[in-house]
Formats: sequence, C-alpha cells, structure tokens
Amino acid sequence: MKREHLTHCLMLILITAFAIYNLQAKNLTKPVTYYVDHKNGDDSQSGSTEKQAWKSLERVNKASFKPGDQILFKRGGKWEGQLVPQGSGSQLSPITIGTYDKGPMPAIAAAGKFRDVILLKNLSNIIVQDLDLSNTDSTVREQKTGPTGVRVMAEDIGTISNIKLTNLYIHDINGDNKKGSKEGHGIFWDCQGPKQSNIENLQIEYCKVVRVDRNGIRGNGTFAFRDNWFPNKNLIIRNCSLKDIGGDGIVIKGFDGSVIEHNKLFHIRTRARDNAVGIWPHSSDNTLIQFNEVAFTKNQDWSNDGQSFDIDGNCNNTIIQNNYSHDNEGGFMLVISDAINAKSSMTKNSIIRNNLSINDGHNRKRLFNFALVTDSTLVSGNLFYNDSKDMVNMELIDIEHGVPKNVIFENNIFHYGGNVAGIFTKSDKQYVAITWKGNCFDGNITGKNKLLNVTESKTSLTNKDTKQYPWNLLKKLKVKMH
Repeated sequence: MKREHLTHCLMLILITAFAIYNLQAKNLTKPVTYYVDHKNGDDSQSGSTEKQAWKSLERVNKASFKPGDQILFKRGGKWEGQLVPQGSGSQLSPITIGTYDKGPMPAIAAAGKFRDVILLKNLSNIIVQDLDLSNTDSTVREQKTGPTGVRVMAEDIGTISNIKLTNLYIHDINGDNKKGSKEGHGIFWDCQGPKQSNIENLQIEYCKVVRVDRNGIRGNGTFAFRDNWFPNKNLIIRNCSLKDIGGDGIVIKGFDGSVIEHNKLFHIRTRARDNAVGIWPHSSDNTLIQFNEVAFTKNQDWSNDGQSFDIDGNCNNTIIQNNYSHDNEGGFMLVISDAINAKSSMTKNSIIRNNLSINDGHNRKRLFNFALVTDSTLVSGNLFYNDSKDMVNMELIDIEHGVPKNVIFENNIFHYGGNVAGIFTKSDKQYVAITWKGNCFDGNITGKNKLLNVTESKTSLTNKDTKQYPWNLLKKLKVKMH
C-alpha cells in the first residue's frame, strides 16, 4: 500500500515537472518582438515592449535572436554605428528587422567608422526592411575600406539561404571609384572560404540606392570560376531604383538562376573612369533581365563600356528582353568573353530580344559591341531608334579583339534619322559570323553592302503588343518611322 502510494506520488511529481518543463520550453521558443528607441530607450531594459525599449545598436548586436523574432526600430530615430544581428530564423519563421510607430524611416549612419552599415554574416531566413542607411566619411573624398550599406556574407559555412532586403533607402556612400577591394557598394554579397560557401534565395525588392561610389548592387565571385564552381542560386532584384551611381549599376556575380526585373537605373558610371555598365551578369548562368529602364549611363574620355546592358565573361544562357534603354553614352549592348581557360568558359547562348533602344551610343559612337570570342548570340525583335539632332556617325555593330561565332540578327528595326547616321565599317572577315534575317534598315544607314547573309523586310511595328512594356511607350515617345 505504501509502495503504491509512493509510486503515485512519484508519477505526480514527474507529470508536474514535465508540464513545467514543456511550459518553459514553449516560452523559450516563443517569438519575441524587441523594440529599439534611440531617444527614450534604455539598454538595461528587456526590450520586449515599447516602454521597455532598448536604446543602442550595441545592445541589439549583443543579443542572439530566434526564429520569428522581430527587431523593430522606432521611426524618426537616428543611430550612428553598425548593425550586426546574430541568429537565424527558420523558413517558416524568419527573423524580421523593421520599424514601428509613425514618421520617417529609422536612419543608421556608419559615418565611415565601420565598413558596413548592416552586416548579415552567416545568417539564414532573415528579412531587413524599411531602413535608411548611409556610410559617408566626411573627412576623406573616398573611403578605401570597401564601404557598403548592406553586406550579405557567407564565410566558410557552406550554404546560407532565404535573405530578403526590401524597401531600404541606401545613400551617400563615398567609396573608391576604382575596381578592386576598396570600391564601395549599396548592397553587396560576399562569399569566402576556405570551405565552399554560397547564398541561396537572395531577394532584393523596392530598394532605392542613390549617390553611391562605386557600385549600386553587386557581389563577388570567389566560387564562380569553372574549376571551383559553387555558385549562388536564385537571385531576384525587382522594383528597385538606382540613381547617381559612380560605377556599375547592377552586377549579377556568381549566380545560377537570376531574375532582374522592373528596375529603373538613371545616371550610372557618373564618376568612375574604368569600365562600368548599367546591368550585367558575370560568371553567371541562367540569367533573365527584363522590364527594366536604363538611361543616361556615362561614357567619359572615350573609354570602354558605358552601355545600358552587357553579357559579360563566363556566362551561359542569358536573356535580356523587354527593356527600355535610352540616352546611354556608351551604347546599348556589350557581349564579351573573358580569357578562355579552365577558370572561365566562353560566353554563350545569349538572347537579346524585344528591347527598345532610343538615342543610345552618342559619346562612344557605337550601338553594339562584340569583344573577344563569344558563341551563339540571338538578337531578335528589337527596335534601335535614333532621331537625334547631334551630328554622329554611329557604328552599329562594333567587333574587336576577336570574331564572335554564330550571331543571328533577325526581325530587328534599325531606324536612324535626324542628323545621326548608322554605319557599318568593319571588314568582311569580322562580319562573316553574323547572319541577317528579315531586318529593316530605315533612314540614314550606310555600309549595308559589307554585310553577308542578309535578307531584309519592310518597316513594321504592327506585330508589337502595345500593352506590354516597353512597347506601350511608343505613342508617348512619339516614335515615327519613314
């Protein structure tokens, strides 16, 4: 009897202890919303209510966050320093860094005291949104530290995944305007070893990047060489605006599977003296670039590049379609390979279709540029239109440092009016790889007799869907054909 009573007591104790343990475990894993208030916060508080808000970035950086947690900065607040959050979310319960209350975006300024305003190192399942980020060192003209607004880093870890940056205002970053480790970035992804490391599912949406030297949005390619191929996967850059960028606009670096769409890029390469382009992939496969507007890219000192678009070295399966390009001083398009070796394969399988190019190339005096040896490029259904009052002889297809293989131009319209002449001046040997099918050459165009394999068609825009971008702009732009 006593033994039975003792057994019942032990069971009751165990059940009670187990219930308490489960309750504590549940409380430990329950997501928490943390508040940060620069004016009224106190780092000695819990941070878990608005009245118990933390004050500083340093306090946030000391915490380790769990899936579903939120770190909310009070709108109207201003912080100087660096945000380095710790801890990863889960795919169903990401960690969110955002805002609360009303007013202007919370502003974080690194002020040249830190390389990165926000550093997301070896984190997965995280959202960063609704913040104002800057990194200006007012004591120097150009920081030599590689300053950034947001750096997403995978270092010696394998794969990190599911990172979303949305509605960020990134501005005034005075990095070096020369290509290299010192150049600055608005948003930068960075993969380092020694263990092969990459990023999967990086989403950048509704971000505004302004006055950044050198690059707007780009990454590095540590594992993007063919002899050590471990690319990032699944990049989306959508509905972003970039303006007054010192060098390159958007560079898709080391990715397999990217969609770059509905972005607006104005005034790119405004200060850099080396090569820079509006939007371009490098060492990337399966890239789709569509529904973007790129305008006013500079081409200073008769230098290379300055185009709206580029399909660069070591790329395979790139599509550039339905974009609006205008007033880019270096031209519309560059297609190029790197040196062909074990690290870098020939750029191949490129499609450039249904784009609208208006008044591109006036400073560099060329529209298209093929450089080194590329393979299998299809240029189809584009309108290249120029009615400028400038006196310019425009090289329509420039070929240099090698002859491309298997290039087809089909069903394109080349219209050159006003004081601009479109010209073909290259040799038969350079043009031999280009096949021309059903293109229309309208207006002031000379040198067509140099082209081989040519069939022509009449001027026609009737087959364009005027409800689809960019063809819905034709009426507004008052595009007129002879």
